[in-house]
Amino acid sequence: MNESESKVLKALAQAKNFLSAAEVAHAAKIDYGALMSLAAGLESQGLVEARKSESSVVELTPEGKAYAKNGTPEKRLAHALRKHGAVSLEKAFGAADLSPVEKPIALKWAKQRNWIAVKEGKAEALKEEPSAVDEALEELAEHGARESSLFSKETVGELVSRKLVQAKSEKKVDFKITSAGAKALSQAPSAGKVTQLTPEMLKTGAWKQAQFKEYDVSTVTVPVSIGVRQHYKRFLHQIREQLVGLGFKEVHGPLVETEFWNMDALFMAQEHPAREIHDIFHLADPSRGTVEDKALLARVRKAHEEGIAGSTGWQYEWNAETAHRLVCRSHTTPVSARNLAKKLKPPARLFCIGKVFRPDEIDWKHFIEFNQCEGIVADENMTFRELLGYLKMFAIEIFGADDARFYPTYFPFTEPSVEMHVKLAEKGWTEVGGAGMFRPEMLEALGVQVPVLAWGLGIDRLAMIKLGLTDIRDLNSQDVEFLKKRVAVL
Repeated sequence: MNESESKVLKALAQAKNFLSAAEVAHAAKIDYGALMSLAAGLESQGLVEARKSESSVVELTPEGKAYAKNGTPEKRLAHALRKHGAVSLEKAFGAADLSPVEKPIALKWAKQRNWIAVKEGKAEALKEEPSAVDEALEELAEHGARESSLFSKETVGELVSRKLVQAKSEKKVDFKITSAGAKALSQAPSAGKVTQLTPEMLKTGAWKQAQFKEYDVSTVTVPVSIGVRQHYKRFLHQIREQLVGLGFKEVHGPLVETEFWNMDALFMAQEHPAREIHDIFHLADPSRGTVEDKALLARVRKAHEEGIAGSTGWQYEWNAETAHRLVCRSHTTPVSARNLAKKLKPPARLFCIGKVFRPDEIDWKHFIEFNQCEGIVADENMTFRELLGYLKMFAIEIFGADDARFYPTYFPFTEPSVEMHVKLAEKGWTEVGGAGMFRPEMLEALGVQVPVLAWGLGIDRLAMIKLGLTDIRDLNSQDVEFLKKRVAVL
């Protein structure tokens, strides 16, 4: 055994009976935390017996401390009536110096304890019996937190219900040396063996003459929990690294957007159902934003009302006020639109991973906020065939899918458009996102003259599959034991 273990056993040998952990730490002159680690090792070797217990402890709340110092409202009211005799309740309250909050409290408990009687608007003092509540408050004020078993259940119940004390569970560990521990202590080699090699010993060469204690590799150590990146954060970080490795640059955008960037700039008509209150969160205050580029506003208006790039538009009167309403972004495509409007120089590859918000019924696969992974490729020679090639590469290289296939679909701002389904081992085929070529009406309004392919993936669903989760809420779980089990998944 080392020197510290010897100190612990000596402290316990002198006491012979159980000692609390704090008492052992004091007697052995060892830090409390270090003692608990040493005691765990000694217990595993059968040299120490540990007795663990858990008790309920009560301690005063700030209100309880005030009552312990000044007296409970009912006690002060009873004392005031004994001093002034039968008087009106208001006069009694004033004499007892009770606040408006304390008045009903004092009246309730003073009457319940039969300390006062109220008749025809006047109150008078009756015989005052000692109150277990007042006695408990004084005891706790003098000695601090105490085990709740020192007081009756009724007293503790009243103190807790009145929020005068806070009840909490307190764990306690007592230690006692075993016969094996006493024997090991008596047979321990004489002091003088070195247990730690220090820098000073290396500098002076003293280590050459020192006698070092042998290491006992069978000693059981205290489990150590090492901090790691949260499982979902790790998944998103891996996706980012892989996309950057494929030549993509990460971009970001605001969580609160104008409808202009969230809808209008994407050639989504203002009558589109996606703008309804049940499909998008609108801000109440502030409710309006601004778009500084007036030329861009004019081009988007023309695209909607008359049409551009060979289109006839939506043929309605576009409303600038609607376009300036603020919303919580419902997808990450506004980030792509903002970057395209910055006179992006092709070839360009951009991606965004960020939160989006949509009103929804919360269940195992739906939540009101979730992450999307969005990307665009802008290049003069980009075609729909290249889009499908990119998507298949993402599915296999990034998400570990066995295969990918595509189905035609509709999106307001892409044409043609596809849904991507991937085949995952032991999971089968599942839909993971959509993609398409941005519409010419949208690109020309943003000042873009080259084809742009775009894709958006439901990153939360992919994470659930990758992490083996069955509930989307587990992506942000705060359950430590649950999180520990996810460490080895990625």
